Amino acid sequence: MIDVTLLIKKEKRLGFAIKGHANFDQHGYDIVCAAVSILSYTAVNTLDYYEIDFDFFDDENEMKVSLKNSNEKSEIILNNFEIGIKTLLTNYNEYVNLNYREV
Repeated sequence: MIDVTLLIKKEKRLGFAIKGHANFDQHGYDIVCAAVSILSYTAVNTLDYYEIDFDFFDDENEMKVSLKNSNEKSEIILNNFEIGIKTLLTNYNEYVNLNYREV
């Protein structure tokens, strides 16, 4: 299962952490992993495009994006990420879990 955790501070989104694998299908054919991957990398690349300051970590086990401060653009980007994950949950909730953590 993929665990997605949105990092929140006083109702502002400050990033996310992703761990695990969906195991929906074999490596290279797993559409659930691919969907989470494209949502997360689109968020990262969009934050970078708008020159929003954030810390980024990614290895084979975990991806983490962490902002020190939110602004209007980062809120929109991370809100879109959250909406994408929630949309994925409508059909694949046995493969993806969404959590919220106050930081």
